[in-house]
Amino acid sequence: MTFKQFAFNNVKRNARQYMSYFFSCMFSVSVFFIYAVIMFHPEIDGHEFRQTVQRGIAAVEIIIFSFSFLFVMYSTGAFIKSRKKEYGLLMTLGISKGQLNRLLILENTIIGCVSIVAGLLIGTLFANVFIMGFSNMIDIDGSLGFAIAPKAVLLTVVSYFVMFELNTLAITWTMRTNAVVDLFRGAKAAKRVPKFSWILSIIGLGLVITAYSLAWTADLLSIFPRMFPILLLIIPGTYLLFTQSSVALINLLRRNKSIYFRQTNLLTISDLYYKLKDHSRLLFFVTILSAVAFTASGVLFGAYQSAKTEAEALVAQDVSLLSKGEEHIANMDDEVSTFKQQLEQKGIDYQSLAMERTQAKIHHMDQDIWVDLLSVSNYKQLQKLNGNTVDIDVSNDEMVVMLPRYLTPGEEEFANELTVTSENVEETFTVQTMDTIVNQNTHNRYTIVVSDEMYQHYASVQEPNEQYRYVAFSIHNWSSHAEAIYDSTHMIDREIVTGIDTQAQIYLTLKNSLSFALFFGLFISVLFFLAAGSILYFKMYQDLDNDVSRYRSLYRIGLTVKEMKKIATKQVAYLFFIPFSVAVIHASFAFKALQNMLTSSVFMPSLLLISCYLAIYAIYFFFIRGLYIRKLKEVM
Repeated sequence: MTFKQFAFNNVKRNARQYMSYFFSCMFSVSVFFIYAVIMFHPEIDGHEFRQTVQRGIAAVEIIIFSFSFLFVMYSTGAFIKSRKKEYGLLMTLGISKGQLNRLLILENTIIGCVSIVAGLLIGTLFANVFIMGFSNMIDIDGSLGFAIAPKAVLLTVVSYFVMFELNTLAITWTMRTNAVVDLFRGAKAAKRVPKFSWILSIIGLGLVITAYSLAWTADLLSIFPRMFPILLLIIPGTYLLFTQSSVALINLLRRNKSIYFRQTNLLTISDLYYKLKDHSRLLFFVTILSAVAFTASGVLFGAYQSAKTEAEALVAQDVSLLSKGEEHIANMDDEVSTFKQQLEQKGIDYQSLAMERTQAKIHHMDQDIWVDLLSVSNYKQLQKLNGNTVDIDVSNDEMVVMLPRYLTPGEEEFANELTVTSENVEETFTVQTMDTIVNQNTHNRYTIVVSDEMYQHYASVQEPNEQYRYVAFSIHNWSSHAEAIYDSTHMIDREIVTGIDTQAQIYLTLKNSLSFALFFGLFISVLFFLAAGSILYFKMYQDLDNDVSRYRSLYRIGLTVKEMKKIATKQVAYLFFIPFSVAVIHASFAFKALQNMLTSSVFMPSLLLISCYLAIYAIYFFFIRGLYIRKLKEVM
């Protein structure tokens, strides 16, 4: 048997141990390759979004590669640690340090090459599906054709081969000082009684609760300044939860005799007492990885799903056209007719309403602010156009300020009375507020509803520059015609119609930008999540031999097979689902912060994603549990 055959047999006979690592590496290579295929796709060059896509994918590729490098380094180190006894035996049989290093390099090169080839094959198999999905997501007319650019293959092969080799060299460097006796000890270490600090436990809880409070009360204006402080609180807080608070909780359970001495809880809790402390850093790392995956994918998916609702919230009317000044208003009818003709040619069903408004100003928040006045009759007609039934009365000494969707702090707090001033009229009104039903424009901040009599009082003496005409459109199923509506607005002369606002424009902007982010971020999130599960698998596999020795002892003192299976299931479940549960809670507060900024509910999209992640995690759990049970049968 040659040295290469010996290395190959080592990999083949440890296939079960390497399986999760191999699949994670293969998935990483596949995702990297698929993004590279799209980045170098020959048909991308003909589109205006080429630079945006290529820059975005380049950034994603760097993130995937960097994470894969760290993941492979950790995983390789974990496997080397679990096989130190084998290496110690080889050294006692006469293998030199140089030959041992060569063996490690050969083994990891074999695994790396197989992962790269398998990743390329899987990536090629699914590349066309992702190309079609990408085309659909960014609304390309027709789909990009199936094409595998040689640059994509070359970039993937070279990048990952170099990564595997560098990681192998780094691992062999760490083993250069290991003596044979150290190798024979392997991963074993004397167990110390876990210690914790009540002070640090309380501090950890305090940090996490503070971060939760900041996320729970965040809104559109405060979320960005709060993001960094939340991270600064949640990361050390989570670390202390696992290194201190978890041990403190187990210690309290041990003191509760009614729980501790019930059935096999003594064995389960005692073992967890040591394992939670030993694995605390690992569980912290897995929790953070999972939380990032849940939060990133959940926020992006939730925001993407709410694009239509947010467009309707940001822009009150489906379409609105506005002209200012007597000269522009005189020429507005032709532009409105052009727009209507465009809609009719494209078979879009619509209703429209034209109304007059007049300009004035109020003093609010220590400054003069331009507003426009709308009669209560026109307000009712506009509501009827929108399909709403309203019953509103405004007396001559009252006015209703329509508030825009997003306000600066304190902006909604109006004085009880305000003076409305135009060039020729000045009147004082009591103030009420309501949400706006008209689109904002660049000329005025607020639209104010007044009685018909007061509106005529202002309009009858208005100057030519104070005149407005506003044409509102209600379009049936506007989101299905968003592209056509948006294109139709480009036929309008914007010097005459100075204000053109459409829900379609906001919808398309949100959808396109979020589709890019979702496409770039979703698979990175899945990669992070799979890596988190794989890391747990590696650690538990390392501990499996020690756990089997303990179960063998328990079996000899009379514990039944059913009881041992129950203990094993509980321990694996705790170590798997504790970080998952904490990560879900972390992500839930991020979803609440997102909900504070959106009109539509993100509950169902978030629940759907978390359920998908849970299904994947359950597969990991049952796989590890099955491995434990099979090992337990070897004890009997």
